[in-house]
Amino acid sequence: MSADLAGSTAFKSQAQGDAESPEWLEAFEVFFREVPLIMMGQIAAAFAMEDEAPRAGVWKVIGDEIIFMAHPKSPREAQLLTVAFYRTIVSYDRKIFERWPLRIKGCVWAAQVSHRNREIEIPEMLGGDADQAYVDFLGPDVDAGFRLAACGGRGQVIVSSNLVQLLSGMEEDEGVRFHYIGRKVLKGVYSGRPYPLFLMTMKDQMPETWEWEPEHDKGLEEIRKNSPMDSKEILELLERIRKYLNHMCHTGIEWLKF
Repeated sequence: MSADLAGSTAFKSQAQGDAESPEWLEAFEVFFREVPLIMMGQIAAAFAMEDEAPRAGVWKVIGDEIIFMAHPKSPREAQLLTVAFYRTIVSYDRKIFERWPLRIKGCVWAAQVSHRNREIEIPEMLGGDADQAYVDFLGPDVDAGFRLAACGGRGQVIVSSNLVQLLSGMEEDEGVRFHYIGRKVLKGVYSGRPYPLFLMTMKDQMPETWEWEPEHDKGLEEIRKNSPMDSKEILELLERIRKYLNHMCHTGIEWLKF
C-alpha cells in the first residue's frame, strides 16, 4: 500500500526558505509522522467488529513515498485493509492540501508468496530487530505494484488487477467500487502487454475532484461521471486477460488464494 506525495519536487524548489531551515521541511516531517498514525487508526476502525486485525506497518520509505505492508489471512482481511488505506489517502489528501500545495496519491497491490514471488532474509540490512533478520519480498507481482503506483493521479487510489479480481468477487462489497480507466504498458510487466488500470472509490467517501485540474486526467473524468464498472464485467474482463497472457506469454498469472 503506497502513499506518495504528488507535487513534492516543485514544492521543494519553490519553498526553500533560509539554508538553516527550508520551508518545505515541516510539510514532509508532518507527512511521515501523520500518515502512519492515520493509517493505524483507519485499520482499527475498519476491524472494529472483527475478532482481530492483521499486523500492518511501514515496510519501506522511498523518497517521498511511504509503503505499508500487511499479511491478510482471508479475503475479508484484504478487503478491510484496502478500505482502511483508501480512507487514509482520501482524507489525508484533503488535509495536507489545506496547509501546503501538495496532494497525495495511493496504490494498493497484492503479491502472494509462491513460486512467482519469494520472501528473502537480508541479515545485514538495518530495519530488523536484534533477533530477526530484515525480510524483503521479490517477484513479478511485487514489482508490478511499484510500476502501477506511477499510474495513479492526485487524490486517487489505484489497485492491482489481482486485488480487484478478489474484491469484485466478494459477496459483501463494503461500498467498494472500481472504475476502469483503460490500460497501459508497464515496463517488465505482463510480457510487454498492457496492464488494466482500475481506480477505487467508495460510495460514502469520494476523492476530491477539483474542476480546474487537467481534464486529460482519465481517472478524474471517470470518477466525476460516477461510472464504476459492474463486478461481473470486471471478473469476465480480468479472466480473459489472465487466460490470454498465460496461454500466449506463459506468464503463470494466478488469482489470490487464502
